[in-house]
Amino acid sequence: MGMKRRKKVKLNYSKERVLFSDVLPYECPIIFSNKYLYRFLAKYLWVGKVGKKETQLKQTKRTDEEDSSAFAALLFGCYEHGKPISDLKHKNSALFYPYQFNIAHKTNKTRTLSIIHPYNQWQVVEFYDQYKYSILYLCNQSKYSIRKPHKIAQYFYYRDRLHRRLSGHESDKVELFFNEYENLKTYFSYEKYSNIYKFYEDYRYQRAEKKFKLLVKFDLQSCFDSIYTHTISWATAGGADKVKVLPGYHGSWVGDAFDNLMQSVNARETNGIVIGPEFSRIFAEIILQYIDQKVEQELLGKDLRQKSSYECYRYVDDYFLFYNDENDRNLFMESLTKWLKEFKLQISPSKTEEFERPFITKVTIAKQQIENLLSTIFSTPLWEEVESKLNAEEEEETEDEELDKDREILDKKFNIYLSANSVNAQIKAIVRECGIEYRDIANYLLEKISQRLDAFLNRYEIGFKKYERLMSKEEANKDEVEIHAQRVQRKLTSYLVSLIDVVFFVFNSNRQINTTLKLLKIMNSIIIYGKRHGDFKVNPEVRFQTISKDIIFKKIQDEIALVLATTDTHRNTLHESLYLLILAKELGYAYLLAPEVIKSFIGKSELQYNLFACIILLYYYANHKCYYEQKALLKKEILKKYRLVAESERKRNSELTILTADMMTCPFVDDAYKQSLLALIGITEIKDQQMIMRFAKKQKYIFTRWTMFNLNKELQAKISQEVYS
Repeated sequence: MGMKRRKKVKLNYSKERVLFSDVLPYECPIIFSNKYLYRFLAKYLWVGKVGKKETQLKQTKRTDEEDSSAFAALLFGCYEHGKPISDLKHKNSALFYPYQFNIAHKTNKTRTLSIIHPYNQWQVVEFYDQYKYSILYLCNQSKYSIRKPHKIAQYFYYRDRLHRRLSGHESDKVELFFNEYENLKTYFSYEKYSNIYKFYEDYRYQRAEKKFKLLVKFDLQSCFDSIYTHTISWATAGGADKVKVLPGYHGSWVGDAFDNLMQSVNARETNGIVIGPEFSRIFAEIILQYIDQKVEQELLGKDLRQKSSYECYRYVDDYFLFYNDENDRNLFMESLTKWLKEFKLQISPSKTEEFERPFITKVTIAKQQIENLLSTIFSTPLWEEVESKLNAEEEEETEDEELDKDREILDKKFNIYLSANSVNAQIKAIVRECGIEYRDIANYLLEKISQRLDAFLNRYEIGFKKYERLMSKEEANKDEVEIHAQRVQRKLTSYLVSLIDVVFFVFNSNRQINTTLKLLKIMNSIIIYGKRHGDFKVNPEVRFQTISKDIIFKKIQDEIALVLATTDTHRNTLHESLYLLILAKELGYAYLLAPEVIKSFIGKSELQYNLFACIILLYYYANHKCYYEQKALLKKEILKKYRLVAESERKRNSELTILTADMMTCPFVDDAYKQSLLALIGITEIKDQQMIMRFAKKQKYIFTRWTMFNLNKELQAKISQEVYS
């Protein structure tokens, strides 16, 4: 029986997968996702019949499950008093209000992101399904663009034994499929660069440097806020005849359909498009590609050619223009400005940066210095003179030789030490000397520390395994081994405590969502390692004495408490601070933050009880008795939220709809409270309320993963999705 060949199975996508890639902003809290909404839609298959005046939603799979229809009525905002539950209808002109939340953006500026109503999310799924080929056609018109969808992402799944071994059980095939599949980053696969950093390291950038002496970098002024939805129709009008012959074309013109969709998800607003979702970037991309084309054609008429007289690259709304002659640059800028103006867009005046060859930015210089600094911190040999031998562990030696090899670690000095103050001072110096701001490098720094720490812990593990093996050998002196192991554990503990200090220092210099995620990733590695604690002599597999684990966890707890305490000086970083409660919960029951800490944070940050604030606080309070009063207060605040919205609009308000659906699945509030929320959103029939609550128990989660949350797994999936950083 030879090696079984890996069988490559191509998965057929369900159209609903748009939900977990292209609909929610990346900056949602890590416990909040569309994974379960996707499962709900895919499992019951909601199909819409669009008439002249209204759209009717019908369930085409598992139609006998009436409870799911009641839940859909809540989710899609289709509940009408006195009408049968299966009657899910919407007027085509109905207004839906997105939920908007702020995150820290550039210095002292916030960016408002949107989460659209679940019914609109269903509409986006249908739109992609109908117009995917047209979208691809329209996004492949520009020679400048370096982040464009170029085909529908494919996903292959290898059936092999290794896969089964790693995932433990074969029985859970469905779950495994869902998990792998749900980590797909986007509906379309993107040509060239998913992330702007990759462009800097690319040969194109290097090659342009050989051909051109000058580079100007600029972006568009609040591009998404300024886009006027009707302009999509102008930008696509020329393509109408060509697209009509494409496969999958169904009649109504994609430009008008997209315009209609963008208005529908944004309360029929025609000025500005919602910020955050991938489909908004695609909308902007189609318009900007049209402008690119116009500019390129106009310049050709003046004998200026992309790639020979100049080279222009555009990454969403960031432009890079390489050129040799000022005159060429002026012609380019004139033409671009003119076409942007047609579309009510303009270049941001403040952000234009100019470079002469060599195009090395201050940030690049800073990154090189950071690289050197991290090398000194992380690459010292852990056990003096022994590391070279540690890595080359040869297999199949005799027992005695192996024992001698393990024994030599007892003669080696373990020397790692880190001074947090000194490292923090060096980081300050780099920022100062390079003339940059913390926000230019904070994300990069944390990303690099995260990578280095994982490698460092692996090296440590190889060495420490020797102590573990010695404990199982008859001839070894157990007491001596234990003394060595404990000394090493103590040193690692103080090293990690200093590292935690450095990481929070960097985070506090620039609190942003992506730095928060990188911080979570680093702390997660440390916490997972720290959880292997106990008495080494009893169980040599432990890595920390319990007291060491306490020191580390206490340090993380203190740093989180400090972030919450200083939140008033970081006025606009509410979510960035709140997300750390998700990390605090990972430390376990013994490290709950004192109720006063949270109380004072709520006061100081002038916390507006928005959807995410409510969800994260509730997730953190859970059913802990110490937060009983605070939870009661939170429940009152949630009731107030409903009363602030006119009764007729509540069910079309995304924030209230998502909150209500989520509260139905929440194990930390009682049924009577759930019923009062349903009544507020307009579902007053006891029978209907019971159907919804019954279904929520069965569905388990809808947006927020209230229990059994696996930070490690969710981080892997989330970080792989980063778009802008």
